[in-house]
Amino acid sequence: MRYVCPNCFKVADIGEKFCSNCGYDFEHISNEKYAEKLIKALRHPDYNVAYMAAKIIGELKIKRAEKSLIEQLCKNLLNKKDPYLEQVMVFALGEIGGEEAYKFLSENKDKFSVLTRDVIANSLEKIKNRMGRKCV
Repeated sequence: MRYVCPNCFKVADIGEKFCSNCGYDFEHISNEKYAEKLIKALRHPDYNVAYMAAKIIGELKIKRAEKSLIEQLCKNLLNKKDPYLEQVMVFALGEIGGEEAYKFLSENKDKFSVLTRDVIANSLEKIKNRMGRKCV
């Protein structure tokens, strides 16, 4: 697992006490503050930062990121930006999503890149299992 520095957005390994780029002290970061920075980083212009933020959101299961992930996926669909960023955001939705994510993925599954379709199927199944019969 990795961190994204909330100050400069450089990727750092878990266990590092300070950011190697800007010196930010990771010991004083709160989970609340970090989650908000990750959600904000989804809109970062650097692909790598947005990608890592989405990946970490999924791994940490930050549920309040669901709406932001859906918003970013909508923008990605409109602009046909990046299938790899699309994949990791769909993965994150599979880890955290509820009814809104299920509905969004179900209604738009044919609009995503071919590369993302397996990830969508897996994410829909995860959400469905987590939510029970509500998504059926």
